[in-house]
Amino acid sequence: MPTLLRKRGGLLVAVLLVLATMLPVAFLKTPPMIDVLGHMGRYELQTGLDRQPFLQTFYAFHWQLLGNLGADLLVQALQPLLGMVGATRVAILLVPLLAGSGILLLSRQVHGRVTPFAVFALALIYALPFTWGFLNFSLAMACALLAFTLWLRLGGGAMRTTLFIPLSLAVWLCHTFGWAFLGILCTAESLARRHEETRSIPSTLIETLRDCAPLLAPLVPMLMWRSTAASAGIDGWFDIKEKATWLISTLRLRWEWTDLLSAGLLITIVCAGLYSRRITIDRALALAAAIAFATFLLLPRQIFGSVFADMRLAPYALMLALLALRENDASDRGRRLLSLCAVAFLAFRLTLTTHVYQERERELEDHLAALQVIPEAARLATLIELPCHSEWALPWYSHIGSVALVRKHVFANDQWANSSMNPLQVRFAEAGRFATDDRQLFYPVRCGMTPTLEQSLRAMPIRAFTHVWIVGPAPAAIPRRDGLARIWQSADATVFAVDRPLIVDGQRISKLSKLQP
Repeated sequence: MPTLLRKRGGLLVAVLLVLATMLPVAFLKTPPMIDVLGHMGRYELQTGLDRQPFLQTFYAFHWQLLGNLGADLLVQALQPLLGMVGATRVAILLVPLLAGSGILLLSRQVHGRVTPFAVFALALIYALPFTWGFLNFSLAMACALLAFTLWLRLGGGAMRTTLFIPLSLAVWLCHTFGWAFLGILCTAESLARRHEETRSIPSTLIETLRDCAPLLAPLVPMLMWRSTAASAGIDGWFDIKEKATWLISTLRLRWEWTDLLSAGLLITIVCAGLYSRRITIDRALALAAAIAFATFLLLPRQIFGSVFADMRLAPYALMLALLALRENDASDRGRRLLSLCAVAFLAFRLTLTTHVYQERERELEDHLAALQVIPEAARLATLIELPCHSEWALPWYSHIGSVALVRKHVFANDQWANSSMNPLQVRFAEAGRFATDDRQLFYPVRCGMTPTLEQSLRAMPIRAFTHVWIVGPAPAAIPRRDGLARIWQSADATVFAVDRPLIVDGQRISKLSKLQP
């Protein structure tokens, strides 16, 4: 019996598979992905700052050429038609659309058909980098898969050389990681092909360099960008235990054992494929997977402002390993069973992801009820509780303050202000270190980590702000801080107004005394 997509209706099945991968994000209004919420705050500033005099006091946005602008440029182009939120939703939908198409087309190009292993690989679209909200990164990696398919189809010649100069620049502009990933793919393919042709290592290396020379075009703007950008440093080398954790938790979503078993299944399939006589391994993709995995092991945790740099590559190394496999002499029944297992696994992960995303969006809207007591043009400080490192939960509402920026045009203290990452500048000296991202985060005391809520409240210059929004602990567990008056609370969130006393006849009079509980 023909394999999954060799049938007459193969194209329809492929289209349905790609459309199915879009379901988890198709109906979201405010995508509850960790960094996407923060990105939406920046998009609001980049598209509407000129109409917000209050926000101009604290923020400045100046476009510059850097390798991290994929969704930013899409939102800028689509915002006049769809609004900022609608444009962001389109950018998010493009990730599974492009990545799903790239995976299936690449499998078809390499193996002559879409293998069941490629269907298994579709589940990795919703790996941890996308759930974390690395939107520019995810777009760039999807574009790299499509560009590599075109690289293989063109096969060489002047047309490929000419096309891949602007293509490599476009992928780099989307995100530097995508360009590096494209380089891994094309280098691996050229090494495998040239070595088979010449069997000479020096000739192989020279010809590979010649083949991949068009991909070096982004080095020019990259060197210009890095020469003017503020460095965020490089940190976190060779933590093998952490890297093993990233690999087995690549499908981390909500339920630990379900996610671990899902990732374990994909890893087991790859390992079994390496030893099975019934599986053929494509040399180029296998070499690309090996290079990607070695890069994952060598990368630090943070590089040039990108945190979790190594974690981002883990699912793509696994994806390439799956795409390298092709069943070759299995029986029709065996192929059908393997295809059904792949579709069943994909359906399970997509259903699970859809449920979790929708549940989180409802929880997000419940939290956003706090905005009823936060006025427009407020100076809002958020303090968000993180899970302990040993816990499986994700800190998916870490940038909830940026949603307040979008909906109420307040100052929010959770934006990234680093020229190595984006063109946004934050100007709020009075707030000190609490003006920008990561100072809004704290750990519960049970974690034994710092900062705790008490430490953050003590260090925060509260009079720089008008309101403080604490999310995570029960209201009764929040340490007392003079100058804060509770004005709203729920089971796990509290909003305080900051007391800015008046001097009347030489006496300090609290403006919020009537609000004290």
